Amino acid sequence: MTLWQALVLGIVQGLTEFLPVSSSGHLVLFQTLFHMKEPMLAFDVALHAGTLVAVLIYFRKEIAEILVGFWDFMKRCFFPCKCSQEVASGSGSLWFMICLTLIPTGVIAVLFKDYFESSFSDLVSVGWQWIVMGIFLLLSVKIPEGTRKLEKIGWWRSLGIGLAQGIALIPAISRSGSTILAGMAFGIKREDAARFSFLISIPAILGAVLLEVKEGGVYFTSHLNEVLIGFLAAAISGYGVIKWLMGVIQKGRFSMFGYYCLFAGLVSFAVVHFFR
Repeated sequence: MTLWQALVLGIVQGLTEFLPVSSSGHLVLFQTLFHMKEPMLAFDVALHAGTLVAVLIYFRKEIAEILVGFWDFMKRCFFPCKCSQEVASGSGSLWFMICLTLIPTGVIAVLFKDYFESSFSDLVSVGWQWIVMGIFLLLSVKIPEGTRKLEKIGWWRSLGIGLAQGIALIPAISRSGSTILAGMAFGIKREDAARFSFLISIPAILGAVLLEVKEGGVYFTSHLNEVLIGFLAAAISGYGVIKWLMGVIQKGRFSMFGYYCLFAGLVSFAVVHFFR
């Protein structure tokens, strides 16, 4: 891998991680165009770490509130007193809802790990997955505007969104697209569904990084320059995309990404036909 290829892949990761168009699918497509025959899982981990930094910076205020809520819960558990007997509610319990999403996501990740990893080398399957994702995004215009706020998501909606996140481990099924659509279908306000999608990406991405970082240690040390360039490119472009996407969702233009996914699927088929 050259430095400019690392830069391109980092920008692609940052631009597509949070857009409902599947970052993994794009990495498969561009790695095919760059004639990278082996799955670049270790490098992909570095790119995901970059987008994780982007989320942490953009949602630093929400993350601080979540940590405060978790700390209050721990104090009630280990230092009970009359003044701390109230049950956490609202934003104070949001950390628990985020944790609940990890249950179905983790189960799916463990049970189908081999399938997901093998899918990264099958661009034809990725193309069909993009088509499916595009259809669901286009159908999102049929979902009525939700009224439920972020603080009122509830445990069963959290599990449902976690299930959608687990399914999105399939390369061209967008994690952000699936979780935002699930949130909208559960009656959550569009912008709050997006906020929750970004927040639950933090433990999900962190878990993926920790699972693969040990195996990728040798790669990181031998390709340090490429890793750093990809990481920084993903972090910077990812931050810009988050800020832009939140405005798009507030305007109710989420379905427009469906056309792009359909186009990406067709491009994938063309790449398989002409470049392999």
